[in-house]
Amino acid sequence: MPASISDYIPQCGPSSTGALRKSLVAWGVVVVVALVLLALVTIAPLMLAQGYFAVSHVIYSAFRAVCHQMPGRSLHVENHPLAVCARCFGLYAGFAVGASIYPLLRSVRRKDTPARMWLLIGVLPTATDFALGIIGVWENTHLSRSLTGALFGVVVAFYVVPGVVDLTYTNWRNALRPRFFSGERLSSTATGDF
Repeated sequence: MPASISDYIPQCGPSSTGALRKSLVAWGVVVVVALVLLALVTIAPLMLAQGYFAVSHVIYSAFRAVCHQMPGRSLHVENHPLAVCARCFGLYAGFAVGASIYPLLRSVRRKDTPARMWLLIGVLPTATDFALGIIGVWENTHLSRSLTGALFGVVVAFYVVPGVVDLTYTNWRNALRPRFFSGERLSSTATGDF
């Protein structure tokens, strides 16, 4: 979030339209990826219920790398668990919402991230819900896991979108080009550039 009104960067203005276009494309890619991941999480049990075992197996297997997928800690659709647990589902859903509303709160052209304090504040409810459940003070539920995960997901979006926007401004041709020890670049014929 801007520290003052002088830090605000408008969505439209006198700066180049090419830069705005790049930023909008980067933001759009983040939103599409977030929505596709969220759709896959919810499609897996539907595919399983409809008998598309191979498709559901691929989806469940892909998400197994990032989630424990314990059925008792997962929301269910058609009597089958989602591809991720309730907390991860909240994280994916929150991230999709945060990425979608990002341009309403910050300029998509901004490449800086909010202060890390906001990331810590965002993870605090999730960490508290998890810790209190572990030590037996609080019995967390699907709702508490999903809501705290969603809050953290929204906050994470405000760190990912500027990072992806910043990547669009990277000159990959120069960044990946080999360099001599003296700092000189190889000639274009030596590197195979056209």
